[in-house]
Amino acid sequence: MNKKIIALAAAMLPMIAAAQTNTERLHISQMSVNKGDTLITLNMNVDPKAFKVKSTDIVTLTPQLVTDGDTVAMPGIRIAGRKAWYSEIREGNATPLNLSRAGKSLPLEYSSTLGYYPQSGSSTIIITSDTISICNCDPARSGITPIVEINEPPVTNFLEYAHNFQYIAPKDTADKIFNLSGRANIIFKVNRTDIDWTYFANHAELDSILKSINQVKDNPYATVERIRLTGYASPEGPYLNNVRLAKGRTEVVTKYVEQHSGFPHSVYETASVPEDWDGLRQWIEESSIPNKHEMIAFIDDPAIPIEKKNDMFRAKFPNDYPFLLQNVYPQLRHTDYKITYRIKKFYDVDEIAKVFATNPKMLSLNELYLLSGKYPQGSPEYFQVFMTAAAMYPESDVANLNAAGCAMSNGNLQAARTYLEKVKQSAESDYAWGMLYAMEENYPKALEMLKKAAAAGSEQAADMIPAVEAALAPKQDIVIY
Repeated sequence: MNKKIIALAAAMLPMIAAAQTNTERLHISQMSVNKGDTLITLNMNVDPKAFKVKSTDIVTLTPQLVTDGDTVAMPGIRIAGRKAWYSEIREGNATPLNLSRAGKSLPLEYSSTLGYYPQSGSSTIIITSDTISICNCDPARSGITPIVEINEPPVTNFLEYAHNFQYIAPKDTADKIFNLSGRANIIFKVNRTDIDWTYFANHAELDSILKSINQVKDNPYATVERIRLTGYASPEGPYLNNVRLAKGRTEVVTKYVEQHSGFPHSVYETASVPEDWDGLRQWIEESSIPNKHEMIAFIDDPAIPIEKKNDMFRAKFPNDYPFLLQNVYPQLRHTDYKITYRIKKFYDVDEIAKVFATNPKMLSLNELYLLSGKYPQGSPEYFQVFMTAAAMYPESDVANLNAAGCAMSNGNLQAARTYLEKVKQSAESDYAWGMLYAMEENYPKALEMLKKAAAAGSEQAADMIPAVEAALAPKQDIVIY
């Protein structure tokens, strides 16, 4: 009758090959190897009837898995000659599951499962045959017969490719021009252009302009190019009077700032807006005032003459106008300022590092890239430079591509995807997408993007293609001898 030595269930993909010379010599048939991610099962039939064993001998067949220098034995099969078989039975050393009689017993159904954690290279299942004589008539004998070879393809760690990501050098910036903008809510009395210092917080508001100017003035790396002041009047009263008010208020503010800033008159530019309809529209849009949508539609209507717009607005919304006049219009009498200044260019890496530590906003993308060379690629300082660049220049393709490289090197694939989604298509972005897909184990998409990048001239993408193709190859090759 059939005998099963070990039966362990495992949901695996069977890899079956026809019996060859070694298995035939050991009288093995119907062999299969089922290999999963962490388990391996050997199935086979062994025919004791075909074994020719001396009457006093016991042959023990022990399958063993040899992987990466380690050997793990599976349960053995004992096949005994006639006298040895009877002796083991009398001594109580045999059960139908662990001893078969040579030349007599029916085929055994053998199944054994082991933990399996393969690495690149090959593993082997061998069968050791150990023969002993119960009468000590002959010396013990041993032999090794390989029966299965399991070839594992090289395992590609795409994180290593990310560690060697080719960061992009930004183009040098011709001019480093920056703007510092703000608003001073200098409240003028109705129909007046002079500043009432006791009115609201006018003194503090004027000083806020000077503080912003001094912030640039005190920067040893900055040169002020232009200071632009724009005065606004609220949309009330005759239009021509509002023109006069806006212009006059701008001149008063400019004179005060010029006297206290220390910059020459030639630095200043002035402009005026007679009626701040944009400011009124913004307030209405953010409010819950009745007739909100009708008011916005009126303000946006280009057919309404600007000279008559205020009178028409007041007539169209008589119930809302008094509230706006008292609570909103004072905020529409303000002065906006924009300070345009130039920052010197830095070439010394140590000086760039000093600026980075105190005020990185003064650095261009190219200067930040120069700074990255001060640190080993992959170091925390190296990554900090590129992540800062992406935060400072969120619209830059180069900054986002480099930040994506940092994220992939740190294994943060979601962050890398977020950066790459901001980038326009290019050979560099295709290469980065290909690397990301490879790290996500989406190998077909990775290969598509890398081939696209390689066709556009990316050497890095071309170098990576063979590894992705290998990852797409069959994961295992099992040969039964």
